[in-house]
Amino acid sequence: MSKMAWMLSSVGVSLAIVATPALAANGDNDLQTVAASLTAGEFVTAEAQIAKLNRTNGADGAMLINLGNAYAGMGRRGDAQIAYQAAIDADPNMELDLADGSVRTVREVATDGLRYLGVSYAER
Repeated sequence: MSKMAWMLSSVGVSLAIVATPALAANGDNDLQTVAASLTAGEFVTAEAQIAKLNRTNGADGAMLINLGNAYAGMGRRGDAQIAYQAAIDADPNMELDLADGSVRTVREVATDGLRYLGVSYAER
């Protein structure tokens, strides 16, 4: 099953904002709010919005990527690395349908985030 995501470019990393059929309209609006905050460089606000959504419990790889992007934007490299790795651990093969029409896995997007941080990632 693939999830829809919008890819935006900010601080040199990709932002994956998830919208699934299971989300209510308010969920979609909340995710768009997170995307707007990240795009505007309001990383502290984005972190707070993600925490409020409580969607970083390890089950939502795309939201963990966004959390990593917020941390990277704040210069919290260690926290960003942990979030990107958690995204990979959560569901590495979950597919994201990107706004540009491409499809990438959580692993690919999170690995891009790790590369941005200068962290190499060894696959099993």
